[in-house]
Amino acid sequence: MSQWNEPRLLLIGLAIFIGCVAVASQVNGPATSPPRPPFRNQIVVSPDDPGEEGDFGPHTPGTQTSGLQEALDAAKARGLDVYIAGGSWTSDKTKPIVYNLNTTLRVPWMQNFRLDSGNCVLNYTPSTGDAVVFDSQMSCCYRFGLIVTRGDGAAVRLRPVTAGPDRFKVITSTEFVFNALVCGGGGGAWPGGKPYDSHLDPKRHFTGTGLDLDATAGSIDANKITVIETVGCATGLEITGAATRNTIEEVNIHLCRNGVRVGNPGDGQPADNRIEAFVDSQGIEPSSAVDVFGSRNLLTLSVRRLPNHAGPDLVFDGPAADNLAIVHFPCIVLDHSSMKANRVIRPDAGASTIRGTTKADR
Repeated sequence: MSQWNEPRLLLIGLAIFIGCVAVASQVNGPATSPPRPPFRNQIVVSPDDPGEEGDFGPHTPGTQTSGLQEALDAAKARGLDVYIAGGSWTSDKTKPIVYNLNTTLRVPWMQNFRLDSGNCVLNYTPSTGDAVVFDSQMSCCYRFGLIVTRGDGAAVRLRPVTAGPDRFKVITSTEFVFNALVCGGGGGAWPGGKPYDSHLDPKRHFTGTGLDLDATAGSIDANKITVIETVGCATGLEITGAATRNTIEEVNIHLCRNGVRVGNPGDGQPADNRIEAFVDSQGIEPSSAVDVFGSRNLLTLSVRRLPNHAGPDLVFDGPAADNLAIVHFPCIVLDHSSMKANRVIRPDAGASTIRGTTKADR
């Protein structure tokens, strides 16, 4: 025991204390370091926030977007992802999770960013303007629940206008998923314009666009876009400008006056897109299913016949050229294009090149 004298024991005890302090500093960080982000490296928006964690929600001071705009801005500044809390809804038993947008929600230029959402509702309350607008995006991933608008603009508009770190005004290499895009307010999914009213109101005014790919200021190129339901709009899907090489799946466009519009008489730029869509006007008169002005697009279409079998199901017009449509229905196809170089394939009739104004079997 003589070798374990008191000075040596003190030195050993001091060494152990210093080691414990060093380990604690590695685990907890220095006292002056900023707070660590959540373990999932994301900001959470929920109906009860902001709470003790400093996240965002309808109670965020001064918010016009239920805390969503503030969350997106903070995520961009801090390099974090975003999660929007949702929750299941059973009519007359539970309430849906709704985030009101009293002004347009603007998604800033993002790169390598992800936004996930539960099946909540983003409810745009003004009667004019767009509900959600995306600026330039690169290598991002977005998933939303329902976006409902009363406005005359778009439920969702993709419009790149800002040059990002790579000096491009572009939306590219990004995936978008929307559960539903609803125009006309909360009753937009019902023919009568209000819940549980299944009788079409012939005087109803259809307004707004479900999804608008607006590539007039910057390109929208090589993205994957999925919309499960688009309902109650003047136009379900509209594509303008330099929108190219996108894969777009519209599972169900219904109760819309115009289903799909690719370009316009003065705009044949949309090209090389792959568009799969089901369109059902649900008795709206007049109405149209698919109008194409772009070139080299591949369309896979299912259309429930328009009211009274009136009007064409698919129209190629203006600068439309070299488009290929695969149609899963007896259809009426018109080619008013200047090039007359579009083709239609029907499973019951094989491939055909449309010349002039052609009516396929009804």
